[in-house]
Amino acid sequence: MMLIMNLWNLSTLLFILPSLINCAVIVNDADIDEQGLYSKSDHVVILTQRNFERRVYGQNHAAVVQFYNSYCGHCRAFAPKFKALSSEIVPWRNIIQLKVIDCSVEENNEICREFEVMAYPSLRYIHEHYVKANGNVGDRIMMTDTGEKLKSHLITKMQTEQSMGRLAFAPKFDIASYTSYAGAVAGVPHDVTYTFLVFENENSTVGSELALDINDYKQIKVKRVYDISELAAVAGLTHFPGLVAVHLSTLQPTPLTPINPTKQNLLRTINTFLKSKQYIFPDRDIPDPEANTNEHSDENNQPKSNTDTVYYSDLEKTLKTSLYTEITRHKILSGEALNALLSYLDVLKTSFPYKTNNLRDFIEDLYNTLQTRMEWSGGDIYDLVKKLENTHAPIFITQLEYIGCKGSQSKYRGYTCGLWTLFHTLTVNAAQKSGTKGPQVLRAMHGYVKHFFGCTECSEHFQAMAARNRLFDVKENDKAVLWLWISHNEVNLRLAGDLTEDPEYPKIQFPSVSKCPECRLARGAWNLPAVYQYLENMYGAANIQEFRKSRSAASAPSPFSNLDIGMLSLLLVLRVWADSLLD
Repeated sequence: MMLIMNLWNLSTLLFILPSLINCAVIVNDADIDEQGLYSKSDHVVILTQRNFERRVYGQNHAAVVQFYNSYCGHCRAFAPKFKALSSEIVPWRNIIQLKVIDCSVEENNEICREFEVMAYPSLRYIHEHYVKANGNVGDRIMMTDTGEKLKSHLITKMQTEQSMGRLAFAPKFDIASYTSYAGAVAGVPHDVTYTFLVFENENSTVGSELALDINDYKQIKVKRVYDISELAAVAGLTHFPGLVAVHLSTLQPTPLTPINPTKQNLLRTINTFLKSKQYIFPDRDIPDPEANTNEHSDENNQPKSNTDTVYYSDLEKTLKTSLYTEITRHKILSGEALNALLSYLDVLKTSFPYKTNNLRDFIEDLYNTLQTRMEWSGGDIYDLVKKLENTHAPIFITQLEYIGCKGSQSKYRGYTCGLWTLFHTLTVNAAQKSGTKGPQVLRAMHGYVKHFFGCTECSEHFQAMAARNRLFDVKENDKAVLWLWISHNEVNLRLAGDLTEDPEYPKIQFPSVSKCPECRLARGAWNLPAVYQYLENMYGAANIQEFRKSRSAASAPSPFSNLDIGMLSLLLVLRVWADSLLD
């Protein structure tokens, strides 16, 4: 009897197991409402490692996928333009959708690597029924400085796609010449009531955009007609784009061209005309774009951390992001890029303010292992990092949360602040050791930013600044500390008032007078020895805090007396330190 019961239980388990597995897959594959710089209310599809295949491959619509990095300043500046475009083209969603994936999220890293994303933000066009395969990384779409230009590029791409036989389910984007209205509407389905003829030149995208905007209007079609065709003269058009409504059964034309024939005015004219004909418009389920305008959360009311303090948690979180996400996004690392990684690890070995031997051993083991090969894939490095993490666990002692670098909103500060903090810390602690490791830290930073930093535009700015301010001419530790301080202030000056600036943490020339009164001389000139001591106090290993708490100002003897003032004077670019720009 017991045997029979056991067999029954086993058969029951085998019967329900597939359902349990399917449920588990569905949960794991679920969409999320918010990640990085975007939320569902932005009318974009948020992609993650969990839903990417389901949401990208084999779809009945085309897509534009934005690969971005949430701490990249260029990505942050581009996000409002992408959101505005996504809101504007909601009516196109059965034809093409905008989708986003945050490559700064560790779990998404493998996908970004497979798609060979080396610059952020990157846009890829994915045609309908796209198949997963090696080399299928979508078609690159050129970045633009406005959403309107991006929309124009996108329409041009869709016109090309349709000419190649794809997007058959979309409105027809081709353009032709006609001599009569009968010829223009020939071939239009019999159930169509009105056809709107848009007269324009071949390079215009207005007609195609109108066709997409009203693609869900029942019994309505849009057709593009050359502005130089005979029918344009028949219609009596004198300025373009021109618009004429043609009733299909009677061939009765109604000229509709507005005085200012922009796309918006043309669309407004079409809708006004249809309203006058008692046309029943489609019921569009479009979310309220104002539904998620308040990006501030309750956490923003919490007391701000002391920005004059370096927190160990900030350093650990930055280090983890760099090793687990930024470096491993490369498909292949060799040559200069691999050497840059080794240089970065080398300065971490000697100058990072370790609080445990576990993390130190992890970095040394990683450095030694990477030297054994001339080429590594990003995937292999990620696997190696995870393996060594287990070997030396636990390597992190904090909650891996930003404290000093926490912004007033999630889109501000964070990793970029953390990276500056990390390299300031490395230069200061290198300067406190024997030898000349400080300049080596600068060179390692240059290599890291050039090859790994996830903001392409920021990387280019830094490399240009490094050449202008003669980074590779710095030969001594104390000069390295001050070179980085000078350069950081130059970046602050350039980005002050920028869209990416946290309004609650304005980018100033630091240290401010309130933080370090002795750092300024008459008329605001810098007191360099005092600045050096300020940097030493702030970034020195002995003063780094694990948790959010105040500290008394540390005082230590400064090695500044031997600093070559002539060298610093050369680096202190006058335009940066002009009196009128000092706070």
